[in-house]
This record gives sequence, C-alpha cells and structure tokens, in this order.
Amino acid sequence: MFEEFYTLRLQDNSEVENLLTPEFTGEQVSLRSPASQVITDFSITMPVTVSEDTQVDEALERMKNQHVRMLFVTTQADKFVGVITARDISGTKAMIHMNSCGISRQEVLVSDIMHNKTDLRSLTFDQVKHSRIGDIMLTLKSSGDQHLLVVDETELGIKRIRGIISASDISRKLKVGFDIMQEAKSFAEIEKIVAQGSEVSC
Repeated sequence: MFEEFYTLRLQDNSEVENLLTPEFTGEQVSLRSPASQVITDFSITMPVTVSEDTQVDEALERMKNQHVRMLFVTTQADKFVGVITARDISGTKAMIHMNSCGISRQEVLVSDIMHNKTDLRSLTFDQVKHSRIGDIMLTLKSSGDQHLLVVDETELGIKRIRGIISASDISRKLKVGFDIMQEAKSFAEIEKIVAQGSEVSC
C-alpha cells in the first residue's frame, strides 16, 4: 500500500541556534533601501477584510484576532469600499455617530464610521517599485497620512489594491519611532537618528 512512499531521514538539531524571521533580509535597511521593503504586498500576504455591515466591536475583535490595527472594508459582493482602524472604533467616532443618530453602540456598523475609499490616497505599484524608503517617508511626512494604499492595474485595465504602506511598518524596519523622524529638520538628521537606532547596545 505504501510502496510509492519512503521514510525520510530525520536530522539532529543540536547545532541549530538561529530562527529565520520574515524581517531578516541579510542587509541593513536604510532610507535609501527600495520602498518595496516596506510594502505589505497582497500578492504575498492576504489582506484582512471586514464586511461594511459588521458591528464595530465585532470588527475590533477581528483586528485583535488577526493582530492588525486596520481592516479593509468590503461590500457583500466583495467590492472594496474603504478602511477602518482600531482608533476609529475605540476613539470618539463611534460615540459621535451614536449621539447624532440616537442609537446604541450595538447598532453602530463599520460603514457608519469607516474611511471611504474616496477619502484615501494611494501610490501606484510602479511608483513604489522605483522609489526608496526615504521617498515614501517624505511623502507620508508631507501628506500627514499614517497609511498609503498601493494600487496596480491588470492587463485588462482593472485597478485593484495591491498592498499598503504604513508609517508603523517603516518605523519597525528602520528601528526608530516615526514621530521622532517626523520632528527631524533634515534628511541628514533623520539618517543620523536611523543610524543610532540601528546600533546594538549591550
């Protein structure tokens, strides 16, 4: 019955000391590194979505379960209509909507407080491919956005969300707080901050 299969030789792990993690690329990430290193690419990673008619606390629970702070909002027909963040749900937006509509929190839906896609800004995937992390950081600094959508286009001309870039991901890659970089007066100062942030202390 098992003639087509064979037993594999098991290995000893006594000399294995290292774990590979997705963050490790083997090279130092800097402001001049390709911007592709800070995009969450949906051709590789599945986007985390929520239906627009989901109750907001259910959406927040989904974020916690998926370890994300933002969800892509879709219609029942799986069409992208916007995004919602943990801050939207936990902050004052839900309360303001409750008061203005005279409803309970249980009645507040994702569609009531989400950011509509028409209010969001994006870069093309081609722009990202030909830019550096410093270019993205300067763009975020200039626009005041915490997230930028990345859009590509199929051969048939269908536009789609290819991925997302967030200020927090850039901070993690560069190992320095984005708020600190925002306060810097020049790129030389930012490079100094990044270099210091990347130093390993004993």
